[in-house]
Amino acid sequence: MEEQRGRKLSVLSAAGLAVLVLAPAAAATAASGRAAASQVPSQYPSWAGRFYRVAATSADDVWAAGLGGTGGQLAHWNGSSWTDYSFSDGFQAVAAQSPTDVWAVGGTGWFYPTQTLAYHWNGQTWTQVPTPTPGGSAYFSGVAATSPTNAWAVGWIGGGPGSSGFSIPLIEHWNGKTWRRQTFRLPQNSGGFTDVAAISASDAWAVGATGNGGPNGALIEHWNGKRWRRVPQNTPDGFGFLQGVTATGPDNVWAAGYTNSGPTDQSLILHFNGKRWSVVRSPNPTGSTDVWDVSAQSRTDAWAVGYTNVSCPCGTAAFRWNGKSWSAVPSVDPPDGFLDALLGVVAISPTDAWAVGTTDWSSTIIEHWNGKSWST
Repeated sequence: MEEQRGRKLSVLSAAGLAVLVLAPAAAATAASGRAAASQVPSQYPSWAGRFYRVAATSADDVWAAGLGGTGGQLAHWNGSSWTDYSFSDGFQAVAAQSPTDVWAVGGTGWFYPTQTLAYHWNGQTWTQVPTPTPGGSAYFSGVAATSPTNAWAVGWIGGGPGSSGFSIPLIEHWNGKTWRRQTFRLPQNSGGFTDVAAISASDAWAVGATGNGGPNGALIEHWNGKRWRRVPQNTPDGFGFLQGVTATGPDNVWAAGYTNSGPTDQSLILHFNGKRWSVVRSPNPTGSTDVWDVSAQSRTDAWAVGYTNVSCPCGTAAFRWNGKSWSAVPSVDPPDGFLDALLGVVAISPTDAWAVGTTDWSSTIIEHWNGKSWST
């Protein structure tokens, strides 16, 4: 069984990846879409592979990013149906700033060496944009954008997700013309970033973990418009692995992941109120939970997703913030799956949210929240 991201400080281990081999990237190519499979009412398609992240600008403009049967996969929801786009390389994250300004990032390979990968959507086509690959091998795992001239991509220098661990955290910035590597104080031991959220050109957050193998230490960096600065956080016993971050403003930022200092993983959700980070009590429905992503659309409405029973069989997990507390909300487990996991979520409104993930790392999951329940 493929291990979860934090086990070896990689986004996912290599086990079970035989049908998802990533080929070297073609130079600056644009992909063409193929129509989504026919849909049963209230049922969304499932393709070979897995989705890691989902982003949206509105109810009828949603993107999901991940791996397909032979490489990368991006899927688009136009309000009535999904359209799937195939690529030769792999994606870990997607950020939609407008319908004509979307970034998808990842890497050209699953192991070592790999090259950083960034594709841009202009409203009509996806085009690969050159990115630096420090050290000869690096990988992107998160992306965020606030304007056509301000976007961030984060990850690590070293092998791809199937390699044995992080090496050096990596941040790159898009200024409207080029991607450039950013400087910041490196952790004393190995580490990497898993996600990034941007509020404005002078306010962004990058999260991840330090340490090569659990237990890990949570890693949080803040951009103030001039430099990146390490921010302290009070995680349980100093341990934590952060996998997602979201922000609606300077004083409403959420980071989510899990702690792996004990015999079982426990969900971990942190909140920044504009002055300090604090741990907020989060559900562990079965006593063992990994949270993979978090998304907020207001101070009183946020979602976190992942999976429970980390030793597996595993089930999808969805938690909702109502302004006062986090609570578990029933989500859908596709039939006959040994591992059902939600890996990405986006909150659009109180009655509209999307979560994506995988069954057994081999088929995609798409779930929709309509204000009352999750459905596939």
